[in-house]
Amino acid sequence: MTFNPTTYYVWLGASCDYAHKERVSSGAYRAELDGKVIDSFICSDDHTTEFRMLLTAMIHAMETLPESSDIVFMTNVSYLQNFNREPTPDTANADLISRCRELIPRHTSVSVKIVPYHKYPVLSELHQLTHQAMEEYR
Repeated sequence: MTFNPTTYYVWLGASCDYAHKERVSSGAYRAELDGKVIDSFICSDDHTTEFRMLLTAMIHAMETLPESSDIVFMTNVSYLQNFNREPTPDTANADLISRCRELIPRHTSVSVKIVPYHKYPVLSELHQLTHQAMEEYR
């Protein structure tokens, strides 16, 4: 894959602990520009899903990165391709998807690229960070 040096590549990862009644979930990102880490973020909450945490991380990135940016979210989670679709009454996480849609015009372009988990070590690193954040959150 060729990386454009003027595009922000935001790697996304998450974990969810379905085994505990608290169902703690965590999401994280690492934003890079021209191969350098320029920002990172991690969030955790209970009684939720990793999808909500991933969308929360996306929102944070779109709010934090400079206006008029080109942003590519890099993830292995195909669910995130819904971030820019008009929610329906049956849409899960409609509130967060609506917020993503509100933030898209703030930037020149925003997209999601689905990549293989094992090909990019950063995805494994983010998964480990989110798992650790869940443990600390409890």
